[in-house]
Amino acid sequence: MSGLSEFRAERRADRQADRDNARADRRDEREQTRLGAEAARQRREADRLADEQARDRRRAARAARLGRVTGWVSANPARAFVRLVQACSIVPAVVSQVAALGDAKVYLLLAVLLAAMLEGGAWALVAMGSQAEGERSTRTYRLGAWAAGAVAAGINFAHGWSQYPTHHWVAFVLALSSIGAVWLTDLQTHGGRGPTTAEKKQAKERAEHARRRAEHHPKVREVADRLLSAAAYGALSTDEAWRVAWEYVHGVTTPGLTADLLAQRLNARARVAELSALPAPADLWPGMPDDPFPALTLPLPPGGPDSVYLDTVPEDLGNASPITTEALESLYGTGLDVSAQNPGGPVDGPSSDGGGNASGSAGERSLDPVDLARIRLLAADLAASGEELTTRKVRLLLGCRNDYAVRLRAAVEAERTTPGEENAQ
Repeated sequence: MSGLSEFRAERRADRQADRDNARADRRDEREQTRLGAEAARQRREADRLADEQARDRRRAARAARLGRVTGWVSANPARAFVRLVQACSIVPAVVSQVAALGDAKVYLLLAVLLAAMLEGGAWALVAMGSQAEGERSTRTYRLGAWAAGAVAAGINFAHGWSQYPTHHWVAFVLALSSIGAVWLTDLQTHGGRGPTTAEKKQAKERAEHARRRAEHHPKVREVADRLLSAAAYGALSTDEAWRVAWEYVHGVTTPGLTADLLAQRLNARARVAELSALPAPADLWPGMPDDPFPALTLPLPPGGPDSVYLDTVPEDLGNASPITTEALESLYGTGLDVSAQNPGGPVDGPSSDGGGNASGSAGERSLDPVDLARIRLLAADLAASGEELTTRKVRLLLGCRNDYAVRLRAAVEAERTTPGEENAQ
């Protein structure tokens, strides 16, 4: 019995082992199936992602190409529309010419070649003219393109006129298909190279300025022209030539400044300083004891008259020649008070004790006989017209100092009131 029991126990163990192995096999099979399905799913997902990425790349490439096209059209709208007109003009123009030549019993191949020759010749000349722009003359190319376009337009016009007898306007449209695109391309290539409105205005103003400058300063213009003709071409500019010529004629490099203008300016400043030192009349401001505007009393400049107002002289003129009392006398007559007793010595300026509104001189200037004669004539003219001789009128005539004008007027009035003294003189 013991043997049978052991046999049965072994069989049960074997069957249990078989069942365990079968379960393990099924479990492994299920796991393999699951792993295979997961791998297939991952492959499908990877393929889907790859397809999406490929579609995105193709979409991005199309968008980039479209962006380049639209960007070029946005940046060059005129060129884009001219290209459109060219494409829409060449095809009907060639077809119309082929039809016209076909109606004339020309072989089809020959008609196509002749039409291509006319249209292609016109556009070849247009392209050559575009390349020559800015480097050489484009007149020959432009005239050739217009001539070829006109011949093609004439053929199309004649064909349209005979082909559409009840709609002659079609002949003009067909002719325009040959000449219109040539015209637009010519305008685009050569029409926008001229000066702008601002440049035209500036050129006009520059020419007007040159004309007025030459008209107002003929001597300087003559010297500047000689300098420009003597110098190498391009070595001397017009403005530099005028600057040198102005210095040659007038002695200064400041444009517009002359010796006469400088003398007038200095003489006027001297008269202002002279009048500022005079006391104000008592009735200038009625009811007020003192001058209510003390700032109107101008102080005299420091230093002697030999260096008067050198701060108002341009630096180049001040360095070129010293401005002295004698130089101003030679430039503007009797505008400054020069001591007759000591012509070579300095003339006294403002007092050194700080009195800014008072000035004195070492002596009085003697009356010039020429000035006396001019004032006598002025007094005679004023007397004939019923007017009186005043110090202001004497100063305006001679441009002299106030005290000198007072003495001149007093001398002339004394001569008119005492004829004996006049004869004695």
